Amino acid sequence: MHLVCFERKEVRTGLPAVAEAVLPSGALPPGLEGGAARPGCPRLGALLPTGPQAGDVVDLNRALAVRLALEDVGAPEAAADAVLPSDPLAFLRRLDISLAEARGVLDFVTSSLGRWDAPDLVRAEVVLPRRQVRLAAPVPRPGKIVAVARNYGAHAQERDGAAPEEPVLFLKAPSAVIGPEDDIVLPRASETVDYEGELALVIGRRARHLPIERALDCVAGYTVANDVSARDFQNVRGQHFIGKSCDTFAPLGPALVTADEIPDPQDLGLHTLVSGELLQSARTKEMIFPVAAILAFASRLMTLEPGDVILTGTPSGVGAARRPPRWLRDGDVVEVEIERIGRLANGVRREPA
Repeated sequence: MHLVCFERKEVRTGLPAVAEAVLPSGALPPGLEGGAARPGCPRLGALLPTGPQAGDVVDLNRALAVRLALEDVGAPEAAADAVLPSDPLAFLRRLDISLAEARGVLDFVTSSLGRWDAPDLVRAEVVLPRRQVRLAAPVPRPGKIVAVARNYGAHAQERDGAAPEEPVLFLKAPSAVIGPEDDIVLPRASETVDYEGELALVIGRRARHLPIERALDCVAGYTVANDVSARDFQNVRGQHFIGKSCDTFAPLGPALVTADEIPDPQDLGLHTLVSGELLQSARTKEMIFPVAAILAFASRLMTLEPGDVILTGTPSGVGAARRPPRWLRDGDVVEVEIERIGRLANGVRREPA
C-alpha cells in the first residue's frame, strides 16, 4: 500500500457530499455529519493502485466512516477515528490495527469503483482526483530523524577514503522536513548546498535492543529522501547538525510504501538527477551497513518510536565530490527515484534577500 499525507486544494460547495452520494434523498445517514477534508488540513490517504483512477487519493478515514454509515453503525465518524485516524503519526502509533483497517477500506473503495450501483465515492469526497490534492511529506513532523554517514563504500572513498567500522549516526532536525511539492530553499548564509538521494524508512513499532534478524519487524514502510546539506557549515566550519538541519533540508515522499511491498530493502535501484543530469546511481545492496544492521545498532542506545525516520546513507556522486563541485542553484530541480517506491522531485530556489 502507498500511504500519503495530503491536503485539499479547494473548497467544494453545495450539499454535503456524503448526503448527495450515499442517499439520493439528501438525508445523511444517522451520525454522519458530512465533514470532509478541508483545505490546509492534512489527512492520511492511500493511492489507488489500479484501474481508470489509479493514482487518485483515497481519504482512508473518510472512506471508513462512509462504509460504517452504509452498514448502519452508530456514530460512524467516531468509530472511524478510533481505529483509523486521519493523522499519520496517530496511525503509526497503532500500526497493526490501523493498517489492517486501511487495507480493508482500500478493498472496499476499489470494489465499489467497479460496481454500477456503488455510492459515488468521488462526490462523497472519499476518492479525490490527484489534481485536487497537494501531497505533504508522508510523516510531516517525525519524532526524530536519524541519518547514517558514509554508508556506501564509493561515497566513503570520494569523501575521505575511510570506510567506517560501525554505523556513523547523526541527527537532522524534524523542522527541516518538506514534502514532494515543496521547494528546497537555499539559505542566504550558505553558498555550497549539496544533494544526497537516500532510502528512508519509517518506524512503526516501538523498539529497543533489536536483534538484527528481527530488526525489520519495527519498520512501517519506506520512502524517498534527500539529505540536503550546507557543506560550508557541515565541513568547513564543523557545524554538522545545523548544516544538515536548515529549513527545507529534509524532503520526504511522495508516499510511504508499506513494508510488505518491499520484502528486501537491499535490492533497490536509486538514482538522483539534478536538472535532468544523472549524478547518482547505485543499488542499496552496496550499503556497508544494511538496513537491519543500522536499526540493531541504533536501538542499542536509543528507543526507536513510531514516526521516527531513518535515512540510510547516500551513494557516490554528491556535488561536493565533483570537480568542479556541483552545488545546487536557484532554478534547479532535484529528482530522487528509488525502484518500487517512487520519485521525489523538488524545485530549488534562493532565499530572498
